[in-house]
Amino acid sequence: MGSQVPVWIPIVVALLGLAGVLLTQVLSGRREARRMTEETAREERRWQREREARTHETRAEAYALLLGALEAFDGVLFQARAVREAGDRLDEHQVTELRGVRSETQHALGPVALHAPEAVRRLVSDAALPRMRLTTMLLDADGDTTKTRAAWDAGQRGYRVMRARMRQDLGFDAEPVEELFGAQPTGVSASSESTSEPAETTSRPPEIV
Repeated sequence: MGSQVPVWIPIVVALLGLAGVLLTQVLSGRREARRMTEETAREERRWQREREARTHETRAEAYALLLGALEAFDGVLFQARAVREAGDRLDEHQVTELRGVRSETQHALGPVALHAPEAVRRLVSDAALPRMRLTTMLLDADGDTTKTRAAWDAGQRGYRVMRARMRQDLGFDAEPVEELFGAQPTGVSASSESTSEPAETTSRPPEIV
């Protein structure tokens, strides 16, 4: 009479086989979930880097546009101021040129207001408003010219502080400007009355990295 296999042995074997299959599926599912999580994280990091690069590039373009407009503004303001302080009136060409650079600067303010962080936006008015006030003084043919120097110097200080903060925001080296918040420094820029050229406010436009 042949030996009979107990009924429970096939059952146990079947259960072990089923457990093995289920365990394999669970482990495979976990590996797949982990792989998907890691892939999603890598993709997010990649998109984050791309967003940061686009933000950096956009800000650099906005900053360069405004700095260029302000420096062009200064060249025209310097010449117009010299004419008015000499007691003469601006001719039609000078008036048109002055209004033109003022308009260009106003248009350049928008991108910075939109893309710059608050720390930079707060400084824009310190650079732009003195130039706008100076323009109004110079366009007033019968206006008082005794305050034009103060408006010019305020604009130069505001510009240098704003430019330094912009460069810092882009990760570039920047001029130390802490002294500009105190008493007006002497001999720190070419805006002194002893010079015959516009104040040295120009830096190379930031390179996009």
